[in-house]
Amino acid sequence: MLVWSDKFETKINIVDTQHKNLVSLLNELFENIDSGEISEAKLDNILKQLLEYANKHFVDEEMLMLENNLDMRHRSIHRMEHHSFIYDTQHMRSYTKPDESISEIAGKLAEFITNWLTFHILGMDQTMASQIAAIQHGMTPEQAYESQKTSHQDAATTHLLLESVILMWRKTTERCYELEEKLAECSKS
Repeated sequence: MLVWSDKFETKINIVDTQHKNLVSLLNELFENIDSGEISEAKLDNILKQLLEYANKHFVDEEMLMLENNLDMRHRSIHRMEHHSFIYDTQHMRSYTKPDESISEIAGKLAEFITNWLTFHILGMDQTMASQIAAIQHGMTPEQAYESQKTSHQDAATTHLLLESVILMWRKTTERCYELEEKLAECSKS
Protein backbone atom coordinates (compact mmCIF):
# COMPACT_ATOMS: atom_id res chain seq x y z
CA MET A 1 0.00 0.00 0.00
CA LEU A 2 1.10 3.53 -0.65
CA VAL A 3 0.14 5.74 2.26
CA TRP A 4 -0.52 9.37 1.37
CA SER A 5 1.73 11.78 3.21
CA ASP A 6 2.04 15.55 3.29
CA LYS A 7 5.49 14.96 1.75
CA PHE A 8 3.63 14.29 -1.51
CA GLU A 9 1.76 17.62 -1.42
CA THR A 10 2.69 20.01 -4.23
CA LYS A 11 0.28 22.72 -3.02
CA ILE A 12 -1.30 22.68 -6.49
CA ASN A 13 -4.88 21.60 -5.88
CA ILE A 14 -5.59 19.75 -9.12
CA VAL A 15 -2.25 17.92 -9.01
CA ASP A 16 -2.65 16.85 -5.38
CA THR A 17 -6.24 15.70 -5.93
CA GLN A 18 -5.24 13.66 -8.97
CA HIS A 19 -2.24 12.18 -7.15
CA LYS A 20 -4.54 11.07 -4.32
CA ASN A 21 -6.84 9.43 -6.89
CA LEU A 22 -3.88 7.60 -8.48
CA VAL A 23 -2.79 6.38 -5.04
CA SER A 24 -6.36 5.24 -4.36
CA LEU A 25 -6.43 3.22 -7.61
CA LEU A 26 -3.05 1.72 -6.79
CA ASN A 27 -4.23 0.80 -3.31
CA GLU A 28 -7.28 -0.91 -4.82
CA LEU A 29 -4.82 -3.20 -6.59
CA PHE A 30 -3.01 -3.89 -3.30
CA GLU A 31 -6.32 -4.61 -1.55
CA ASN A 32 -7.26 -7.14 -4.23
CA ILE A 33 -3.86 -8.81 -3.95
CA ASP A 34 -3.98 -8.90 -0.14
CA SER A 35 -7.49 -10.34 -0.07
CA GLY A 36 -6.57 -13.03 -2.60
CA GLU A 37 -9.31 -11.76 -4.92
CA ILE A 38 -7.01 -10.80 -7.78
CA SER A 39 -7.75 -12.35 -11.15
CA GLU A 40 -6.47 -11.59 -14.62
CA ALA A 41 -9.71 -9.76 -15.42
CA LYS A 42 -9.55 -7.73 -12.20
CA LEU A 43 -5.86 -6.91 -12.74
CA ASP A 44 -6.51 -5.84 -16.32
CA ASN A 45 -9.47 -3.70 -15.23
CA ILE A 46 -7.57 -1.94 -12.44
CA LEU A 47 -4.55 -1.36 -14.71
CA LYS A 48 -6.80 0.00 -17.44
CA GLN A 49 -8.39 2.45 -15.00
CA LEU A 50 -5.00 3.40 -13.57
CA LEU A 51 -3.45 3.99 -17.00
CA GLU A 52 -6.44 5.98 -18.26
CA TYR A 53 -6.41 8.16 -15.17
CA ALA A 54 -2.61 8.52 -15.24
CA ASN A 55 -2.77 9.56 -18.88
CA LYS A 56 -5.39 12.22 -18.11
CA HIS A 57 -3.33 13.40 -15.14
CA PHE A 58 -0.17 13.60 -17.24
CA VAL A 59 -1.96 15.68 -19.89
CA ASP A 60 -3.23 18.02 -17.15
CA GLU A 61 0.27 18.35 -15.66
CA GLU A 62 1.78 19.05 -19.08
CA MET A 63 -0.86 21.73 -19.74
CA LEU A 64 -0.12 23.24 -16.33
CA MET A 65 3.58 23.41 -17.17
CA LEU A 66 2.81 25.00 -20.54
CA GLU A 67 0.34 27.52 -19.06
CA ASN A 68 2.94 28.54 -16.48
CA ASN A 69 5.67 28.71 -19.11
CA LEU A 70 8.04 26.31 -17.36
CA ASP A 71 11.47 26.01 -18.90
CA MET A 72 11.50 23.60 -21.85
CA ARG A 73 14.32 21.57 -20.24
CA HIS A 74 12.06 20.64 -17.35
CA ARG A 75 9.00 20.08 -19.54
CA SER A 76 10.94 17.71 -21.82
CA ILE A 77 12.27 15.56 -19.00
CA HIS A 78 8.92 15.58 -17.21
CA ARG A 79 7.07 14.53 -20.38
CA MET A 80 9.64 11.78 -21.00
CA GLU A 81 9.01 10.36 -17.51
CA HIS A 82 5.27 10.35 -18.18
CA HIS A 83 5.71 8.46 -21.46
CA SER A 84 8.10 6.03 -19.79
CA PHE A 85 5.58 5.22 -17.05
CA ILE A 86 2.80 4.50 -19.56
CA TYR A 87 5.10 2.36 -21.71
CA ASP A 88 6.59 0.41 -18.80
CA THR A 89 3.24 -0.22 -17.14
CA GLN A 90 1.64 -1.36 -20.40
CA HIS A 91 4.51 -3.71 -21.20
CA MET A 92 5.30 -5.01 -17.71
CA ARG A 93 3.08 -8.06 -18.18
CA SER A 94 5.19 -9.21 -21.12
CA TYR A 95 8.24 -9.39 -18.82
CA THR A 96 6.65 -12.00 -16.58
CA LYS A 97 7.70 -15.63 -16.40
CA PRO A 98 5.27 -18.30 -17.61
CA ASP A 99 5.15 -19.98 -14.18
CA GLU A 100 4.28 -16.79 -12.25
CA SER A 101 0.86 -16.61 -10.67
CA ILE A 102 -1.46 -13.69 -11.32
CA SER A 103 -0.88 -12.65 -7.71
CA GLU A 104 2.91 -12.50 -8.27
CA ILE A 105 2.46 -10.54 -11.49
CA ALA A 106 0.05 -8.11 -9.81
CA GLY A 107 2.47 -7.73 -6.90
CA LYS A 108 5.34 -6.83 -9.24
CA LEU A 109 3.17 -4.29 -11.04
CA ALA A 110 1.95 -2.76 -7.79
CA GLU A 111 5.52 -2.51 -6.49
CA PHE A 112 6.75 -0.88 -9.70
CA ILE A 113 3.88 1.65 -9.76
CA THR A 114 4.37 2.46 -6.06
CA ASN A 115 8.08 3.12 -6.51
CA TRP A 116 7.58 5.07 -9.72
CA LEU A 117 4.85 7.29 -8.25
CA THR A 118 6.88 7.92 -5.10
CA PHE A 119 9.96 8.84 -7.11
CA HIS A 120 8.06 10.97 -9.63
CA ILE A 121 5.90 12.88 -7.16
CA LEU A 122 8.71 13.58 -4.68
CA GLY A 123 11.15 14.46 -7.43
CA MET A 124 9.79 15.75 -10.71
CA ASP A 125 6.38 16.97 -9.51
CA GLN A 126 7.81 18.76 -6.47
CA THR A 127 10.35 20.42 -8.76
CA MET A 128 7.55 21.44 -11.13
CA ALA A 129 5.56 22.94 -8.25
CA SER A 130 8.58 24.87 -6.97
CA GLN A 131 9.26 26.28 -10.42
CA ILE A 132 5.64 27.32 -10.88
CA ALA A 133 5.72 29.10 -7.51
CA ALA A 134 9.02 30.80 -8.40
CA ILE A 135 7.63 32.02 -11.74
CA GLN A 136 4.48 33.31 -10.05
CA HIS A 137 6.75 35.26 -7.68
CA GLY A 138 8.61 36.96 -10.53
CA MET A 139 11.42 34.65 -11.64
CA THR A 140 11.88 33.91 -15.30
CA PRO A 141 11.33 30.28 -16.34
CA GLU A 142 15.09 29.95 -16.82
CA GLN A 143 15.84 31.32 -13.34
CA ALA A 144 13.21 29.04 -11.79
CA TYR A 145 14.72 26.03 -13.55
CA GLU A 146 18.27 26.91 -12.52
CA SER A 147 17.19 27.57 -8.92
CA GLN A 148 16.15 23.92 -8.58
CA LYS A 149 19.74 22.78 -9.00
CA THR A 150 20.55 24.10 -5.54
CA SER A 151 17.34 23.15 -3.72
CA HIS A 152 17.56 20.55 -0.98
CA GLN A 153 15.13 17.94 0.26
CA ASP A 154 14.65 17.10 3.92
CA ALA A 155 16.15 13.81 5.13
CA ALA A 156 12.85 11.90 5.15
CA THR A 157 12.04 12.89 1.56
CA THR A 158 15.57 12.07 0.43
CA HIS A 159 15.26 8.66 2.06
CA LEU A 160 11.96 7.93 0.27
CA LEU A 161 13.44 9.04 -3.05
CA LEU A 162 16.54 6.90 -2.64
CA GLU A 163 14.54 3.88 -1.55
CA SER A 164 12.32 4.18 -4.64
CA VAL A 165 15.30 4.57 -6.97
CA ILE A 166 17.10 1.59 -5.45
CA LEU A 167 14.04 -0.65 -5.71
CA MET A 168 13.41 0.39 -9.34
CA TRP A 169 17.11 -0.18 -10.13
CA ARG A 170 16.97 -3.69 -8.61
CA LYS A 171 13.92 -4.58 -10.70
CA THR A 172 15.55 -3.22 -13.84
CA THR A 173 18.68 -5.24 -13.10
CA GLU A 174 16.59 -8.39 -12.61
CA ARG A 175 14.89 -7.81 -15.97
CA CYS A 176 18.28 -7.30 -17.65
CA TYR A 177 19.56 -10.61 -16.23
CA GLU A 178 16.43 -12.39 -17.40
CA LEU A 179 16.80 -10.92 -20.88
CA GLU A 180 20.46 -11.94 -20.97
CA GLU A 181 19.47 -15.50 -20.04
CA LYS A 182 16.84 -15.56 -22.81
CA LEU A 183 19.37 -14.20 -25.29
CA ALA A 184 21.88 -16.87 -24.28
CA GLU A 185 19.22 -19.56 -24.71
CA CYS A 186 18.36 -18.21 -28.17
CA SER A 187 22.04 -18.16 -29.12
CA LYS A 188 22.38 -21.85 -28.20
CA SER A 189 19.49 -22.82 -30.49
